[in-house]
Amino acid sequence: MLVNGDRTAAAIASTFLCLLLRCMNYLYIVKLLCIIQFSILICRNTMKSKLPWALSGSDFSQSGWHTEPTAAYQLMFEFLVLSPSYELARKARANKLTKEESENLPKDFDKVLATYDLLGNVNCILFRQWWLKRGLHVFGNPFNKPKIHEIALIENGESTEVEKITQTLKSSYVEARQAEGLSAALIVSIPLGLKRPEILKKFRSLLEEHISKDVGKSEQPKIKLMGKRLHINAMVKGIRLLWFKAAKPNWELWRLGAKARLSSSYSGVLNPTADRRTHDAIEMDDRIIMGKITHRALKRFELIAENAARGKFPCTDPVDSAEFKYETLVLRLKMNAKWSREYKEAWLAKQKKKAPASN
Repeated sequence: MLVNGDRTAAAIASTFLCLLLRCMNYLYIVKLLCIIQFSILICRNTMKSKLPWALSGSDFSQSGWHTEPTAAYQLMFEFLVLSPSYELARKARANKLTKEESENLPKDFDKVLATYDLLGNVNCILFRQWWLKRGLHVFGNPFNKPKIHEIALIENGESTEVEKITQTLKSSYVEARQAEGLSAALIVSIPLGLKRPEILKKFRSLLEEHISKDVGKSEQPKIKLMGKRLHINAMVKGIRLLWFKAAKPNWELWRLGAKARLSSSYSGVLNPTADRRTHDAIEMDDRIIMGKITHRALKRFELIAENAARGKFPCTDPVDSAEFKYETLVLRLKMNAKWSREYKEAWLAKQKKKAPASN
């Protein structure tokens, strides 16, 4: 059985995987899919040992840190992989910038370096590894997630022993509340002899009375996601488009857009591998329109990748972007794919050797 947090993580992973598998008919991109660490194998009762790359709900709430599960973190991770400015920051921190690169850094490169110092290298690392090592500590709240605590139970006919209640407060609650950042709390006495509807009604009234009061502001994460709504489908299409651009940098824009399925109206009627010669004027118009859609989408998702490198996601603000050199990007994607595949194969082989011993 999956716990609630695991269902959330599984749903996130399943959504990504379904969208990304739509491009698997293209052999080259199938290899690149290995760089994505979206795993839906989280069901614990079918596994003796948890896959180290399988994301679960508990990964969003570790000791001393917590945040709400969302696909945005994994999307930002993937856009950081694609960002040329972020790659320059990695090289800068490793003292590997070429003379040409050093002379042509973005004007706001200090912001990129600041983001890199927080989030670190995103190459040759699984998303879950990166999240537990870096992501949670940057995007999370630096306290445990506040919980409802049972202070004491007074049996029917038992006198109220203040010392007993005080001892419980000192021994467990004080420490737990400290770990939760001393968040505002309401201590109440609930008479268990009342009927459930009456208890809930009274409790709801207490909440309405106190919940709106100043409960203090929790410490903000080092990087905060932007916007309230995240269009996962559109973001995954954007990642897919940049992958295809890296795999086929010389393809016409309309072919890239059709292959990445950017448009529900035109992607379905255009064959990305068709001959250059069109059958009729309608197909010619469709290619032109698809090309314009792809041009806008490329600029938009390149901006999203470059803003991610500056700690802003999802964001399309104009920035002094580094040049997208797709011929070098594809090499980085292939390197990540190879590392990811070999890491997983090695881990699975190691578990296989352990299996006979455990049996």
